[in-house]
Amino acid sequence: MTVSADQPSFQKAFERLLSRAPGPVFPRARQLYLRKYPLESDPATPFRTFLLEESIQESEAGIVRIRALRFAVVQGDGQPLDLGACRTYLHQRWGLEPDELVPMGGDGWFRDGGAWARFTAAAVHERAAPTTLISRPDGPDVPAVSGDPSR
Repeated sequence: MTVSADQPSFQKAFERLLSRAPGPVFPRARQLYLRKYPLESDPATPFRTFLLEESIQESEAGIVRIRALRFAVVQGDGQPLDLGACRTYLHQRWGLEPDELVPMGGDGWFRDGGAWARFTAAAVHERAAPTTLISRPDGPDVPAVSGDPSR
């Protein structure tokens, strides 16, 4: 398996994941989301990469910076964890060579108790925080709903 031009980079996959995740103001929903959805968009891969731990900072200007602290790579198919295969996958799929790949498995973090290992990799996502719970790209002076309200 090699990284093809149509596969997103690790950073882009990280950004895509976080752009769809519930916001930090909903920590329980966010954790459920991050445990369910991997960075990979292809469900046929033998491994899945999940964001395990993050650091969230908000500046006074309203910029939210999310820095990855740890990731998890989960081996599918109920197979015992093969750290060599995990390393090969991370290198070939994401171009990563983590210094430390720590086997975990069996502690209930991953649903169904799948075999997994944790690792660190650099990834940062920044975005402007909306000033309202529902922000509209058309601005605050434009009605959110158009058309006949009786329908």
